[in-house]
Amino acid sequence: MMDSHLHTECSFDCVPGCSDGLGEWAMALGLSGFTVTDHLEIGVGQPGRFRQNLLDSLDYVRGLQKRFPMLDIGFGAELGQPHHDLREAAEAVSGLPLDFILASCHLVRGQPDFCDMAPGSYDPDALLEQYFREGLELVRSVDFDSLAHLTYPLRYFEGQHGVQVDLSRFSGLIDAILSEVIIRGRSLEVNSSGWRQGMGGPLPGRELLERYRKLGGWRITIGSDAHRTANLAADFVQTRRLLQELGFAGACHYRARKPIFLPFPAEILPRVI
Repeated sequence: MMDSHLHTECSFDCVPGCSDGLGEWAMALGLSGFTVTDHLEIGVGQPGRFRQNLLDSLDYVRGLQKRFPMLDIGFGAELGQPHHDLREAAEAVSGLPLDFILASCHLVRGQPDFCDMAPGSYDPDALLEQYFREGLELVRSVDFDSLAHLTYPLRYFEGQHGVQVDLSRFSGLIDAILSEVIIRGRSLEVNSSGWRQGMGGPLPGRELLERYRKLGGWRITIGSDAHRTANLAADFVQTRRLLQELGFAGACHYRARKPIFLPFPAEILPRVI
């Protein structure tokens, strides 16, 4: 399997040394490879800083490729809220030999990152309405390969703050987002971090993955969202089992911005304790 979402010490929210031993651990896990997707946040006032972080990430990836030629290691970027400034987003990735662009939305206009919101300081329904409206804007306007963690706010609303939300209120917007991903031939990311962050499943969860499948979606990427080596490919067995149960035949990874489909084995994996 391939992990298509992970960060190194080149990301602003990682610490030096967090990705030490990445190649060795990938080999120990039996992965065929992975794609590094360090952060490139748009519209937060520091375009030069994030561009430099990505240049550092490219050097980091090239070093890994030289040391581990037996692994298929790709260079990607997690492009945060690129719809907030399309010109800045285009300039930030210009000229870079990217294999993969993972588009995400960590914050909505006028608000901090969802990870920085304090419990009780927000109206979850109002924020989710804005979040999914911006998500639709993103998938309609941005050049990307896969849409990251569609239910990102729930990582904090439900996983950390204990605030339960009813996503059925936003089903029209969510269907529009998923349909646009399908129409444009893009992938939907299945982010396994939800298992280890108290969500009981990936982001998005079973219900939305099933909806994506019913709408005709089949192209997915799988990412751990690891910010340290120990979380590389974390909970991939559980994630793959869920996907097989829902009828997904395999997952994609990207090289030179082109999808490569890897089928799952025919058998459904046993549950992991």
